[in-house]
Amino acid sequence: MDDANHQLFSPAQLIARACASLEFGSSLLTQAATDLSSATALLNYSITSSPQQSKRRPLKLADPQPQTKRKVKKPTVSPYFPEPQKKPRKKTVAGPTISPFFPEPFSRERPPPDLPFELQSPEFGLIQERICESLFALVVQAILWNKTKGTAARPILWKMLCTYPTPEALASADPLAVQEIIRVLGLQERRAQCLVKMANVWVAAPPCPTRRYGRRNYPRKGDGKNVKDRELLAPDDEREGWEIGHLPGVGEYALDSYRIFGRDRLRRLQDVEGVEPEWKRVVPGDKELAPYVKFKWAQEGWEYNVSTGVKPKLE
Repeated sequence: MDDANHQLFSPAQLIARACASLEFGSSLLTQAATDLSSATALLNYSITSSPQQSKRRPLKLADPQPQTKRKVKKPTVSPYFPEPQKKPRKKTVAGPTISPFFPEPFSRERPPPDLPFELQSPEFGLIQERICESLFALVVQAILWNKTKGTAARPILWKMLCTYPTPEALASADPLAVQEIIRVLGLQERRAQCLVKMANVWVAAPPCPTRRYGRRNYPRKGDGKNVKDRELLAPDDEREGWEIGHLPGVGEYALDSYRIFGRDRLRRLQDVEGVEPEWKRVVPGDKELAPYVKFKWAQEGWEYNVSTGVKPKLE
């Protein structure tokens, strides 16, 4: 400031201005010291930080005209080849339940060699075809297959038939021991009680060709109204009855299975000339038995309707 300007202010005013300038300069020095300290801390951090952190790009404080990069989609189809250049994914194909080369159905659990009867070679692949030589095995199989997949019940059936090979053995079994064998199938308590009770009734009144028992609403709903369930019919009684109709646990599926695979054997009418096979009179509702009956009729040249039982001649 020149002398002319000094003359415009009094000494007190000049002193006040000088003090203000000193305070302003002091604040600038303080800010400069703070900035310098921050810069030193940042330098130390960048030197001692990990390699991954040191590779981070510095943040841009200002970008007056930010430029956005456009994403260019890569072509999914080659300009030189008609198909996309993608590595094909392997598909998992479920294996067949019946071997295309051997008559025996596939199963991880093979039948044990010590079964009390001889297994048969199946035509269609049903378990009943294999065990049809044993009526006791057919009944046990029907009870185990109730609300159960055959793949899960098959190994349990083999174990049951080896542990309790006869009705007498099963009748004297401890239900808790039976439960342990069939536990994986579910409903083990109810099934075990049913199996043991069935065996006891079997021992008391074994199925034989001369004893038939009434069953209401079988083979169709409304049938058998003139009989009582498990009513013993006389040999000359014209009402319909079944040789295993008195056994606990025997329902529609078990009766259909018995009539297709076991009744002619029990009555000694299998392959007897002039006698119509029992399976021809069965109209099963089961998803496995119905295709089997259709298969049997096709072998004789008939197109069998699994819903109605009507069978027109094949051309």
